[in-house]
Amino acid sequence: MTTIYDGDGETVDLRRSRGRTVFVWRPTDVRSEDVEMARWDPVAGLLTVFPMALTAGRLEPQFSRVARLEIAADALAGRDPEQSVDENDRGNGLELECLPDGFGRIFRYGLGLRRRYRGIVEIVEEHSDCTAVRVSAASPEGPDGRVFRMRLARFETFRRTVDRNRDRATTIAARVNATEAHNAVAEVLGLAPKVTTVGRHPVIVAMTRELTGRPVLNSEERGSLVRQASRESRAAAEESPAEFGRLRKDIELVSLDVLIDQFDKSMAGAAAKDESHWQRFFETNTFALQQLFAAPIALYGGQMTVRSVNALGQGSRIADFVLVNTVLRTALVVEIKTPTAGLAGPVYRGKGGAEVHLPHRDLLGAIAQLQSQMESVRTDLPGLLRGTPGAEALDTFHVRGAVIAGIAGALGPEEKASYLRHRGGLSGVDVIAFDEVRERLAVLRDLLANQEPPADPT
Repeated sequence: MTTIYDGDGETVDLRRSRGRTVFVWRPTDVRSEDVEMARWDPVAGLLTVFPMALTAGRLEPQFSRVARLEIAADALAGRDPEQSVDENDRGNGLELECLPDGFGRIFRYGLGLRRRYRGIVEIVEEHSDCTAVRVSAASPEGPDGRVFRMRLARFETFRRTVDRNRDRATTIAARVNATEAHNAVAEVLGLAPKVTTVGRHPVIVAMTRELTGRPVLNSEERGSLVRQASRESRAAAEESPAEFGRLRKDIELVSLDVLIDQFDKSMAGAAAKDESHWQRFFETNTFALQQLFAAPIALYGGQMTVRSVNALGQGSRIADFVLVNTVLRTALVVEIKTPTAGLAGPVYRGKGGAEVHLPHRDLLGAIAQLQSQMESVRTDLPGLLRGTPGAEALDTFHVRGAVIAGIAGALGPEEKASYLRHRGGLSGVDVIAFDEVRERLAVLRDLLANQEPPADPT
């Protein structure tokens, strides 16, 4: 059986054979051989794309060794590939709409990865013998025979970083060209020449210096500059409040940019599975924790004993973090897991888009562990605080808890619905995914970037 999709000067045939569907593309206005572009295996839940790119009027392979890009069903956002062939909104022909963001979807230009994202597969080719790359929402990662497995969240992080750098490059080029335009006629107009500002973010600084040929400060020079700025900060704030306000804003933005970049690298690297890394990360960057709660929060203690051992040396409980509301002095216990922790488990009941998923055992374990720590804060911590010299006051009766775990954006539609129902039904416990933490930091960064600096009263 064959389903034919007609476009402007092209067709896409869906030819079904042995339970699989083959996507065949050909132009209708010239004589040409059929081109097999993709295959869909609903039993295996795998869409295989043969990556090609339009080069000099011909479709050629995108990569030298990797001949297949395999997308698991859980990375297709619940879309049925057989129902996803449609006209592109911009009139570029037929496209396969179910492919994830970052994939080329238009048949006549070749399915596969868009040009700006192909580097990630080229690195796989360079450092492995794999001939296929498989993207899924939750499978293990790394080489598996000739298939390199990669989570969708990792590709999404890479894609966002590439897009951000591309936007930065466009902004920098416009800034440098504006300066060059000014300087080209400055002498004729009697104007002073300008020097292009290098920006705030390290990537922007590096790009700007590369374009303008300006030297980069070494670490000793940067350290000297920071120390000098610190010594003169009070005088600068009093003498030039507007300039000082802009400087403070720039420093806050740089700090946030660096924090977000470190967060992205940790989510995409080996540290993604290392719980101790994330505990150290949030202890070093308590600012990231403070953005998660709608209250003035400060760190009361990290890796804090909330229940002491008994006479046999048993029964100790240690909380990752105990935070304190600086106004009400109430306690908030935080349990840190990893981005790889599961949020939604297997199907409990239902099918065909009406599945109900159990909470993942990683999430259930984290919540149970947190609840035991919260109970110890109420019952055992008061005695420990009384025996601790210099311990600050803490309300241990009104205790809330929070778990930071998993990647919510990697969940399928029914998994997400089940996860949200479970999360919303918890009492006294908030569950926050790592990508939500990252997004809150990004929103704050963008808010600061769009704020106008204070006006100079003089």
